Amino acid sequence: MPLDMEIGLIFNMGKVTIQSMARELGFSRNTVSMALKGNETVAPQTREMILRYAERAGYPGVYSTGRDMESDENATYHIMILRKPDMAVYWDKIISGISEEACRNQCQTQVAVVTNEAEERLQLPLGLDESIHAVFCVKMLNRDYIKKIKAMGIQIYMLDNYKDEGEELLGDVVKMESFHPVMQLTRHLLGQGMKRIGFLNETSSLYESMNDRYSGYLYAMGTAGIRPDADIVMPDVDSSTFYYPETFEKIVEEYETLPEAVVCGNDSIAKYLTQAFRKKGIRVPEDVAVTGFDNDEEDMLSPFFTTVNVDAKWLGKRMVQCFLWRIRHPDAPYEKVAVSGQIVIRKSSCRQRKNEK
Repeated sequence: MPLDMEIGLIFNMGKVTIQSMARELGFSRNTVSMALKGNETVAPQTREMILRYAERAGYPGVYSTGRDMESDENATYHIMILRKPDMAVYWDKIISGISEEACRNQCQTQVAVVTNEAEERLQLPLGLDESIHAVFCVKMLNRDYIKKIKAMGIQIYMLDNYKDEGEELLGDVVKMESFHPVMQLTRHLLGQGMKRIGFLNETSSLYESMNDRYSGYLYAMGTAGIRPDADIVMPDVDSSTFYYPETFEKIVEEYETLPEAVVCGNDSIAKYLTQAFRKKGIRVPEDVAVTGFDNDEEDMLSPFFTTVNVDAKWLGKRMVQCFLWRIRHPDAPYEKVAVSGQIVIRKSSCRQRKNEK
């Protein structure tokens, strides 16, 4: 179709936007946005086509020079952070890291809470429109919700990914490297002579990071020549009813034989399980050793749980760095960045071997 005719169609459609131009020209929203800012990483022919199209269509701020009013040096980018309505300090640390790194790099941030009801109805937060350059999901949202945002031409950045390998990436991913730390934790328990080691977690079959933790546990047990007892391996407890004391009390009651240790998917699970053990008069670590993940007790006076230290603020900063890289490489394939953590050995997993006095 001739360019003049295409422009005429856009005029008939109403307001000319970055998204409408991206749709009509067949480019990504980021490519159009970068071209309007004169970003030289966009191919010259593509940039010229977009700028000429935008100028003739009357897009605000584009003049005969073919340049946007703002240069790359003084451009300000807008990031919307989506979180769920929980009060976990872990997520606040990530948001703090995003905000700090964004502030250093001419990025404005705003936080929006997505309730379970809004997620189910695919209701996007107020203010989530084409003025937003990127959306950071600090907690996983359902695929349809993420796809609805992506359809707006907005870049998506996530702290995890769905396990289903048949699904394409919906955006760039920054995640914890979870396989090796949990493998090391399990080997720490095995090294003390423990063999009946259980695993307890939620959504291991749904999200990559949780699945990696389960896989790390299974790998350590398998390389030690031990087949885990099925009655103490629970990788997919229903998360909707999980974090309640009575859930863990029931788990402890249903153990046919008490495990020697339990590898937990995070510190919250480790704490709830330990409380349930203690209510039954079972001591940790004297009777059962317990490990967690996340290092939630880092700032406490006397931390107790063996865990994996996660620099949550760095995860947030790394998401911003991925966004800044994506600005310079708008058409590069989506990437996964794995941030390593270190195991921290504490009292909850250390006890004498049975043959020691």
